Amino acid sequence: MNIIAKFAPVLMAGFIMVGCNQTTDNNLGIAANEVSASVEAPEGVVYCGGGQVKRQIEYALLPNSNDKWDAMVTVNGKTTKAMTSYSYFGNAKAPKGFVVALLGEDRSEFLVFRDGQKDWLEFGDYTYRKCN
Repeated sequence: MNIIAKFAPVLMAGFIMVGCNQTTDNNLGIAANEVSASVEAPEGVVYCGGGQVKRQIEYALLPNSNDKWDAMVTVNGKTTKAMTSYSYFGNAKAPKGFVVALLGEDRSEFLVFRDGQKDWLEFGDYTYRKCN
């Protein structure tokens, strides 16, 4: 099950935000947030692209997480825990449009950008454009 269906997120300003009650999720083995039944699940932001290996990537921020793993990233249906970094570039100025770095538990790194109406994500040597 993908992260969108799993947590019934609410799309806000280009981010998938998940709300409130902290419980343990046995499928992912991490603390996850449940959303009240009154929230309707939109598609969420999905990024598509890649070189020879095509990928579909989506992420969710867990704003009430008490753990360093405060986000989740799904790549082609496989979900991994991630931590957010808003100061990924240290003392260097962040590139135009930088929003957040998602640092996966599996050592993957995703950089999320927004510039005006353009949304994209960088993973490895590839750029993935918003595709929904």
